[in-house]
Amino acid sequence: MASTSSAKHSLKFLFDRTVTLYVGPHRKRMEIHKKLLASISPELNKHVNNDMKEGIEGIIYLPDDEEEVLTLFTEWAYTGEYSYEDDKPVVTPQESTQSKQNPWQNLRMHLRLYVFSDKFNISTLKKFAGSKFHENINLIAPHTDEDAVGLVMVIKFAFDNIPDSDLTLKFLGQYASWKLALLRGREEFNQLILTQTAFVKELLVNLTGPLPRPLPNCAEGAVDAV
Repeated sequence: MASTSSAKHSLKFLFDRTVTLYVGPHRKRMEIHKKLLASISPELNKHVNNDMKEGIEGIIYLPDDEEEVLTLFTEWAYTGEYSYEDDKPVVTPQESTQSKQNPWQNLRMHLRLYVFSDKFNISTLKKFAGSKFHENINLIAPHTDEDAVGLVMVIKFAFDNIPDSDLTLKFLGQYASWKLALLRGREEFNQLILTQTAFVKELLVNLTGPLPRPLPNCAEGAVDAV
């Protein structure tokens, strides 16, 4: 369970009422137990426990959030875990990535959960999603055009959505410096440089010559490199 209480105690929320979440611009409906939601998010607790219309009716509108993210959030809330299909790329002894799924899309999904949990002050989920992100990026040995495109996608999402003070951005700046030879000259990378001054700053700080692979232990939710 996401709660730190004993299993016997935490299951009491199952006898409580539910609240309705309307997710995304199309208002996709989702139900979740009120006490569970309130216990894991101080921000969402304010929405469900108040004397305003949404608190009385038990309805929360989340027009800017994505159905896929809320699905994984709900899975985590009830089980303490979330799974995203093939979210661990398989690495051969030669360190080449072999996966039916795009590992960079999987990394982006972990960051989407990371951003969502930061938005609603869900510290446990934020740490968990951050750990999954660093664990999985540590398994990838980028060397193909697809890797370059995927890495730029992840960096762009991170710098567009994560606060500047977050150490995840520092790590990604180091990572991009490590793989600069793979990224240099690519149109999508050039566009990133032109539009993301915060990323350029982190990149330049790390351009001090040949670099080893960066360790993710400087970022929140990170795990030690394997």
